[in-house]
Amino acid sequence: MTAAPAPTRPSTRWLPLDDHPAALCPLELGIVRLILQGQARTLLQALNLSDPDGLSTRLLSQQGGRLYLHAAHLDALTAPLNRDQAVAFQLALGVTVELEEPAVPAPRPRLDLLHQAALGSRSSSGSTVRGAAEVGAAVSPATQLSRAIQRLNHDPDTLTTYNAVLATEALRAVSWHWLEQRNVLHLELLSGLNATGGSGAHSADAALQQLMTTLTGARRGAARSLVEAARAQHAALYAHQAAQRQARRDLIRAAVRAAALLTEAGWLIRPADARWLTPTELRDALDGTLDPATLRGLTQLRRLQHSPAPQVPTWTLVDRHYPVVPLSPGVRDGLLYQWIPGQPVPEGRIALCADVRPWQWPQLAGAAAVILDRAGPLSPAALHERSVGRPAVGLRGRRPEWMQPDAFVRMNAHQGAVTLLRRADVPGLPADLPNVPVPALPAPEEEALLAGTPPIPSTHGSREVTSLRLDFDLT
Repeated sequence: MTAAPAPTRPSTRWLPLDDHPAALCPLELGIVRLILQGQARTLLQALNLSDPDGLSTRLLSQQGGRLYLHAAHLDALTAPLNRDQAVAFQLALGVTVELEEPAVPAPRPRLDLLHQAALGSRSSSGSTVRGAAEVGAAVSPATQLSRAIQRLNHDPDTLTTYNAVLATEALRAVSWHWLEQRNVLHLELLSGLNATGGSGAHSADAALQQLMTTLTGARRGAARSLVEAARAQHAALYAHQAAQRQARRDLIRAAVRAAALLTEAGWLIRPADARWLTPTELRDALDGTLDPATLRGLTQLRRLQHSPAPQVPTWTLVDRHYPVVPLSPGVRDGLLYQWIPGQPVPEGRIALCADVRPWQWPQLAGAAAVILDRAGPLSPAALHERSVGRPAVGLRGRRPEWMQPDAFVRMNAHQGAVTLLRRADVPGLPADLPNVPVPALPAPEEEALLAGTPPIPSTHGSREVTSLRLDFDLT
């Protein structure tokens, strides 16, 4: 007697999120899920789209230590939109899309922005949640945690991300068709925000001068108005991301306080076990709807299953010219330096960074340029690099094998390429490189993801847990 064949599942296409660290613990993964669901729901409501099947709550997946969005669900949500709106929707959620040639702008281009007024009463309810969350002494810990969850999950200010995408694309269309500049002139125009002087402001002034001297008549005035509107939208996005980071810190503090109470009651072994529980599970435990045995079982199981962030995958046969995603314009030649969190970058080096969080930006002050493994054009790291005027690019989670510390490279953030000028002296590597082209935007772990089956969690025990580092930024 033979067993029946296993049913075949249709392959699932996944879109990588480039703006989040790798290997998030359940607490941080739960926070990202709350933010993403709130962003998708807010955009759907502002665009008058429906979600009867709850696809906005079924988008996120963590596979192999990285975050991905379900492409089929995202396509179904954005099916009624035109292509530009659908691309803006994906970019607003953190997906790095390979952009095509923009459409010819109108004689007087105007931004079709989304406003909080389109959300009706939600805008006022969001402000009520903020006000109540600040009065923490008069409410119970469970209510404090619940309000912190609501603040991240219901935030109309997430429309600023969508508006910033529209503004960026409008500037790209103007520079592409009116100025015949098909590089990153639109990013130069957005440099130097929230900075008085410095290389970022000088770069923006030079780009604006080029625009004003090249265009004439009605186009000059329309382009200047568009630049002002786009810079205002990016300044609003910068402020929104800062407020969102504060909301995340408030939620983590509320979660740690909840875990301390559960530890005193004997439900948890130590307050640090909060990292193995989602915010809603901690809230349910405080309410008594999640029993102690289940709570302890969840923490023990997830501690064993969690594994540290994997090494960044590499292309083994690539050319000297590696395509990257431009984040902040500029060209720099220099030696690569593998940045380690907690250590400053030596002066003049090109920093090669895996995950950089906002409170670690001062450690990169000495870098001449920055190469980020995971970062999109609207990520906090990209906005910061443009504000200080430092060239930066993103690798989308995969490096060429020659990108080693002490290799001498040219990083061209105008053309979107990193070129190897001299290899690092690494034993075992060939002296020359084969001339093998690579895709324009390599997708990490694409071969495994096309199968649609998430990797089996690691069960290596406590050896991996001891090396786990979680930056909660509780300061």
